[in-house]
Amino acid sequence: MRDRVAIVTGGGGGIGSAVSVELARRGATVVVLDNGDSLSGEPLGEPTAEATVRRIEAAGGRAVAAPISVTDAAAVRGLVEETVARFGSLDIVVNTAGILRFPRIADASADDWAAVLGVHLGGYLNVLGAALPRMTAAGYGRIVGVTSGVGLARTSVDGPAYGGAKRAVAALTWQLGPVLPAGVAVNALSPIAATRMVTEGLLAAGADPRGLDLSAMPQPRHMAPAAARLASERFGWCRGRVLFSAGSELSLIAPPRLIEAVATGGVGAAAALGALVPLVLAPAQAQQRSTGGSNPRSGPLTTAPPGSAAPPGSAGRPGSAAPPGSVGPGGSAGPAERACLVVGDDRALTERLTAALAPWGYATTAAPVGDTGTGDAAAGFAAAEHGLRRAAANTGAGLDAVVVIHGAHGISADRAAAPGADWRAILDSHAGTAPTVLGHAAWARAAARYVAATGRSLRVVHVVPAVTPGARSAAQAVTQLARSVNETPITPITPAGSTGLTGSDGSGGGLAAFAVSAESPHSADRVPLVELVASLVAAPDTASLAGAELVVRPGWLGLRAHPAPAVTASLAGAELGPWTDDALRDAIAPFG
Repeated sequence: MRDRVAIVTGGGGGIGSAVSVELARRGATVVVLDNGDSLSGEPLGEPTAEATVRRIEAAGGRAVAAPISVTDAAAVRGLVEETVARFGSLDIVVNTAGILRFPRIADASADDWAAVLGVHLGGYLNVLGAALPRMTAAGYGRIVGVTSGVGLARTSVDGPAYGGAKRAVAALTWQLGPVLPAGVAVNALSPIAATRMVTEGLLAAGADPRGLDLSAMPQPRHMAPAAARLASERFGWCRGRVLFSAGSELSLIAPPRLIEAVATGGVGAAAALGALVPLVLAPAQAQQRSTGGSNPRSGPLTTAPPGSAAPPGSAGRPGSAAPPGSVGPGGSAGPAERACLVVGDDRALTERLTAALAPWGYATTAAPVGDTGTGDAAAGFAAAEHGLRRAAANTGAGLDAVVVIHGAHGISADRAAAPGADWRAILDSHAGTAPTVLGHAAWARAAARYVAATGRSLRVVHVVPAVTPGARSAAQAVTQLARSVNETPITPITPAGSTGLTGSDGSGGGLAAFAVSAESPHSADRVPLVELVASLVAAPDTASLAGAELVVRPGWLGLRAHPAPAVTASLAGAELGPWTDDALRDAIAPFG
């Protein structure tokens, strides 16, 4: 890396400092970007960047400090221009900057979500927006983003905002990397090491600080070789990939990949969905792989079996003509017995869903998305909580389900969907990613608080219209949110004088979250989307799809596996180099 110039964000401590030192050891001039904030993002102004610079200079390397924040887009652009003017180029960026806050979904504030998304996603977008024009013009560049295992294969009940932000970073990487011009590579590293984040996270989860010993874990310095390899000239062949590092092991993380698909264009689509949920989708979700490839898993799909995802008495055609509240369980006439709040600004889609839920015995009430994803985040979160409580009060008996249909588009669907969409369009579209995630987080928190206050069972279905790259990243982040919600215990708040709270089905109450990425721009695909959402709201056997990576595409709907390691290379004391590259090439080949 001699004569290369690098910027390392978050370089004042932990993994960022270790990476800065390693790049300098290999000959790079390193600009250490760190504003000295606390782990939670509290502005402290500590001279952390200067401390790393002193370490590098003491070892004979070259470095300068840049005490700015990645959230300051103008400052980041200015730093890139200054770096190029002073040193002649910008060849490498490693983005380790990050903060972490620990409240669970019911306790997380709007500021928690906005701050975490602002640094991890917004800050990274600022870095990419400043660095990529320079690198593409020069024909050379290496950018290494940082994601996390709790945004990929795992979840975090104590940091749902962190997990969602890190999934968005991974999703951005998978979409951006392949479309960059030759010579420029963007990848992401998912490290695990005994850092301040890990220590504070364990303490927040209730670990005893007196017995906390992380000496057996990889240390920050053990992450530096992997980051340096990703940033090296020879690794330019690899683009748009996520790699996990545990120091002695390196894993390729496969993106969410399709494992089951169901046709939605046939006349029996609803009946097919009802039959295939228990036979196909649920087992595939549980095993995270297709269960096909042998004997057929179902017979002719002309009728739906009892208890399936098709509504009782509907002959597999939900919502074809029944007005809201006119059909009760079993298809008999009578008042609706359950209530669903539909949150969204698409009136036509809301009306379709109202009709589809009627045969299940659900009446619906509607609420606008409002400002939950834009403007004042605190006001948006408060509005969501007020809106949910008001809708519950208006039903008289309370809510049984909430459907949130919300997505922001930064660029037109036509431009985003065009083959070979350029990297600028992809970055532009991600301007709407954080607002979309914020909007869904606001309603997820409101739902969690409602369950805690009432003890009711509540299903929440998050639908993200995902026809742009940024919206698809948002959809993945919202799925990660749903997965975290499903693993978070909700502690009931028993009102004074209550004899105990139960769910509407007689259980102890609980929250089940679902997520659907609606990736078709065609109006014809709204019908299967509505049928899928209605079944997630109402069918007993769709409970197993909570947190699944569900998608609706033109003519079909499907289930994707969660991101997971595709291959792991055990280093056995060897250096990262040609042999690991060869193993990774072999692992990547099936993914194209």
